[in-house]
Amino acid sequence: MKRVRLRVFAFIAYVLGALTMARTQTLSPPIAEYRNKADGMLTLSNEGDRPLAAILEVRGFTVDSDGTLRYGPIDNQINVQFGANSFLIPPHQSHYVFYKAGCARLPCWFAIINTLTQATPVSGGLRINIILPHFVYIYQRAKFKKGDVRIESFRGEQAGEYRLKFQNLSSKLERVETVQTKGFEVNETYGGFPLFPEQTRWLVVKAGAPSRKAEFKIRFGGGLRLTVSPPEKTVAQIPGS
Repeated sequence: MKRVRLRVFAFIAYVLGALTMARTQTLSPPIAEYRNKADGMLTLSNEGDRPLAAILEVRGFTVDSDGTLRYGPIDNQINVQFGANSFLIPPHQSHYVFYKAGCARLPCWFAIINTLTQATPVSGGLRINIILPHFVYIYQRAKFKKGDVRIESFRGEQAGEYRLKFQNLSSKLERVETVQTKGFEVNETYGGFPLFPEQTRWLVVKAGAPSRKAEFKIRFGGGLRLTVSPPEKTVAQIPGS
């Protein structure tokens, strides 16, 4: 019984320590976007009272049609250069990481994974790692156009729910900046997401009942703006993705 209690107390201490550490370590910016090539900087800040050891790793990643992110090896056509990939961050100080990146074939994308851990000895043998990713997108020279995308709306599984289907018909990378509901029972603005080349992406929107003037207003990062009407009342099922 005592062993169980000790394990519970250790677990609680671990969780509290992780939450405290997460609140005092920050990365800025979490997302960086460039055109043709990257010449950027990220900032790692240690607002805690103990020094931190930082390790940097470059990884590739994919995002599926529902927005689930998965890390993987970086594409060998991408070249990323920065200084030291490990360093110490003293208490209440920040460290600046400068990097340059390019790719043999545009567009491309990757992540710089920053792993932070306490640099001093830890009592109890519990060492907490905080992982802060910095996502980099390098866009092609050509701008995204209306003919590069198809957007359709469908009724969701619940009343007042809609599903927007984004199909990138091109080999271009683009970012959906915002999706705004207008003329619905609930008018809101949804945050954006990357739309990868030749990818289909779904977005679930809860807007309630539509009025006669209801519409979805989509704004893209390159300046393109499109308007999509809600589905007809006769549409009852969502086709497969």
